Amino acid sequence: MTFAAVTYVDLEGFDAAQGLEMLNDMLLPRLKAVPGFQSARFLRSQDGRMGIGTAICDSQRHAQECLSAMTAERPAGAPMVTSSAVYEVVLEV
Repeated sequence: MTFAAVTYVDLEGFDAAQGLEMLNDMLLPRLKAVPGFQSARFLRSQDGRMGIGTAICDSQRHAQECLSAMTAERPAGAPMVTSSAVYEVVLEV
């Protein structure tokens, strides 16, 4: 059974290029280091105001570790997390 760590962030006034650099340089290495990490997707609303980050893991415990990596110890200048949770993945296609 797989689980997803999901975060919503406020991107209002945030530079997209800077955000992509933070994801690649800081967050992705932390996520990839979590045992059981399988994949990640990062989404931005078309108006650029909201972002969603998801990390798929092999267990609820590992998804919680990914969620901590996504929400704790955020670098200065990172967008504010407005909501976060771990969800059970019920279907993948």
